[in-house]
Amino acid sequence: MFLQPRRAATEFSGYAVEFSPFHEHWVAVGTAQYFGIIGNGQTVVMELLPDGSLATMRSFDTQDGVYDVAWSETHPNQLVAACANGHLKLFDVTTSDNFPIQSFAEHTNEVSGVNWGLVDRTSFVSASWDHTIKLWHPQHPASMQTLRGHTGPVYNAVWSAVEASHVASCSGDGSVRLWDLKTPGRPVCDIAAHAHEVTALDWNKYNPTQVVSGSVDTSLKVW
Repeated sequence: MFLQPRRAATEFSGYAVEFSPFHEHWVAVGTAQYFGIIGNGQTVVMELLPDGSLATMRSFDTQDGVYDVAWSETHPNQLVAACANGHLKLFDVTTSDNFPIQSFAEHTNEVSGVNWGLVDRTSFVSASWDHTIKLWHPQHPASMQTLRGHTGPVYNAVWSAVEASHVASCSGDGSVRLWDLKTPGRPVCDIAAHAHEVTALDWNKYNPTQVVSGSVDTSLKVW
């Protein structure tokens, strides 16, 4: 028996989707024009309706593509978008206009990943093609920390579900790095994980010492 999908269309190509941690019927979508190579973007918030359809609640336009989205873990109506121009935009679905309530503009290249903290839920991290990872508080436009060490684009940075200060990152330099935000000068662990770019990474939420990585070399590895 096959499930019948609920279908919806966005104006631009979809790059990221995430369910709200507060509203069970809300889905955020990050989109980019021309497959994310060039052009504008949109952050779209959709709602699953009782009749099985998907309806657009809000859409926020950006001058560049949106590569990732992350809902706030503390505010039910807010989400952050990672943009191709190096900016992050914090949106609130209850505002009457199309503008972000906060912008973060320190990255110098595309921001490909953004994730909200799972233990200390007051901050989020971003991963950028400028080789850095940054820690942010939603109320402050300046980053709180910058993690340096990767020699290629950083595609994602993800929080441990157990340790509030632990972040893992993956990069085009083929490495997976583990960071402790209490000692941000260098990674606590640097793994030469793959022969080519590492584009995907996640923590095992049931085993706090285990991460899984995926690479363009077609391999999947558990560490």
